[in-house]
Amino acid sequence: MLQLSGLLPPIIALMCLAFLFNLVLRRFHASKYEQSVFGVLFGLIVILGMTNPLSLGDGLILDTRTPLIASAVVFVGPLAGIIAVLFGLVCRIIIGGAGVAPGVMGLFLAFGIACGWKRFIGPKVKYPILNDAFLGVALTTSVLAFFLLPFQMAIQLITDFTLTLLVANVLSMVAIGLVFRRELRFVEENRKLTVHAETDALTNLLNRRGLDAAIGMRKNDAQDGHALLYFDVDNFKHVNDTYGHGAGDAALAILAARIKDSIREDALFSRHGGDEFSIYAPQLAACDVQSFADRVRTAISDQAMAYDSISFDVSISIGAFWTTTEMAIEEMIEKADAQLMLAKQAGKNRAQIAYDAPRCVRAFA
Repeated sequence: MLQLSGLLPPIIALMCLAFLFNLVLRRFHASKYEQSVFGVLFGLIVILGMTNPLSLGDGLILDTRTPLIASAVVFVGPLAGIIAVLFGLVCRIIIGGAGVAPGVMGLFLAFGIACGWKRFIGPKVKYPILNDAFLGVALTTSVLAFFLLPFQMAIQLITDFTLTLLVANVLSMVAIGLVFRRELRFVEENRKLTVHAETDALTNLLNRRGLDAAIGMRKNDAQDGHALLYFDVDNFKHVNDTYGHGAGDAALAILAARIKDSIREDALFSRHGGDEFSIYAPQLAACDVQSFADRVRTAISDQAMAYDSISFDVSISIGAFWTTTEMAIEEMIEKADAQLMLAKQAGKNRAQIAYDAPRCVRAFA
C-alpha cells in the first residue's frame, strides 16, 4: 500500500524553492564555492525531510533523504553530496531510536549509488527524465539497510514499504531533475546574453559596458596603486583607406591578440569602439607603469601585420594615468586620454604617463 503523505512535503518544498536554486546558481555556478553552497542547501532540505518523516514507530522513519543525497551528487558533484550526507548524519543521530544504524547506512548507500550512477550509467542514458527515473529505481535498493534490524522486522518493512519508497524515489528524482535543469538552463542562457552584451564581437575583448561591470567587482589596493592605459592606432584611417576596411578589422583583431598575450591575467583589456582601447592594471607600482606601457606598445610596433598577402606596419600611442586613490573609471579614462593627446603631439608611437604626484615623488625618490 502506498503511503506517500509523509514523504511529499519536503519534495514540494524543494520545488517551491526553485527561486532559491536560481539565486544560488546565478551567484555560485561554475565557481569554487558551488558544490559547498549546494551541499548546504540540499543538506537543509534533507533535515526538513527527516524532521517531517513517515513514522514507523520506535525511532524508525521513512523520508526523502535518499533522492536528495543522490540529487546533490548527480546534479552538482561529490562534494555537495558529502556535505548533504554530513547534515543527514548529524540529524539522524540526534533523532535516535532503533533506526539509527539503517538510517546511517541508507545515507551512505544513497551516496555510493549516486556516485556509481553518475560515473558509469548516467552518461549512457540519453533522455534526462528517463535517466532520473531509473536512478530513482536504483536508489530503492537502499532498503537493504533494513537488514541491520532484526531479520523478521527487516523483511516486514521491506514488504510493506518498498513500493512506497520506489514511487517516492522515482517521483522525487524526476521532480528535482526538472526543477534543477530548468533553472540551470535559465542561468546559462542569461550568462550567455550577459557575455554577448559585455563583449566586443571583433576582438572578443570587454566592451565599455563589460569594463564597467568588471571594474565594479574590483577593489583597489592603495599600497601598490593602479593604472589605466588608454590608446589608439596611429593613423588608423590611413590603414583603412590604403588597404581596405578588412585590413583595418584584421589589424584590430591582431592588436588585441598580441597585447592580450603580453599582459597579466588580472588586467582588464577592453575595446571602447573604433580603434580605441584601454587596459586597467590593478596592483601596479608607479615604477612599473612605464615598462608596462612600453611592453604593450612594442608588442604592436615591433612586428608587421599581415592581411590577405599584404604586410603593413602599425603602431599605437598610449596615454596612462597611475594613482593610489580610489577613482571612478570615467575619471581615470579622462586623465589617461589627456596624456594620449600629448603622446600624439610628441610624435606618436610612444607612451605618455601622468602619476599621482605625491606617490610619484616617493616612488622614484
